Amino acid sequence: MSYENKTLIVYLDGDYRRFKAVADLYQKFDYGKAHILITSFNDDNELRGTKDLLNSSYDYIDERHILTEYFSTTTYNNAVEIQQILKRLNYAHIIIVTSQYHKFRTKLIFNNVFNGSRKFKFIGVNHHTTLLEHSSEAVKLGLYLMKNYKFFTKDKLLYSKSRYRRVS
Repeated sequence: MSYENKTLIVYLDGDYRRFKAVADLYQKFDYGKAHILITSFNDDNELRGTKDLLNSSYDYIDERHILTEYFSTTTYNNAVEIQQILKRLNYAHIIIVTSQYHKFRTKLIFNNVFNGSRKFKFIGVNHHTTLLEHSSEAVKLGLYLMKNYKFFTKDKLLYSKSRYRRVS
């Protein structure tokens, strides 16, 4: 399917505080011109058990405009999964929403996986970041730069078999 005149807003899992920024972005678009992709929407996702949060706090989001991706375990996996989704659903623009401290590594990874595609815009959400979050990000950046980005990857992820909800 082609969504050449639509935007995909990607919520990179890891922190529910990013979702408000995603919802605010969605609200700026005319109805039907933007969709939301929630990555890593597995049992560990902070939004998984909070469908009521989405429905009550963000009732302006049309549920049919939400895609979910289940298999990612790392930012690298997110990029590969999104690449597979975009092969099937051709969006004109993609906005990646992540935390400000995570933005640099996210850009590196997506630019690598997508060969520097200009389709992407990256938004970093500022919020109180702990020393542990900064330290973890520094370690992950080091591993990525040493080409060990698959170190935290689950074995046998089936990118070609990703399941995501259809959108209108």
